[in-house]
Amino acid sequence: PPPFYPRFPSPEAWNEYRQADQIEYQAIMDRNEAVFYEQYGAHMRAQEEQRAAAPASAAASHGSPIFTYSELGM
Repeated sequence: PPPFYPRFPSPEAWNEYRQADQIEYQAIMDRNEAVFYEQYGAHMRAQEEQRAAAPASAAASHGSPIFTYSELGM
């Protein structure tokens, strides 16, 4: 009968290929996760800095409305 694994001479070769593929996949996913948290952290720090700067600018404008017309699209 023809072999069940056409690209691989034996089930052992297939398992070796799968293990190597799994290791490569895991490395890619780990790197993706690291990049995500790096970018997410930078984004959150930028937001935090904006929030810290907001009270100072609000105090300078003394008594401005919460929303401006441009923010509401008017």
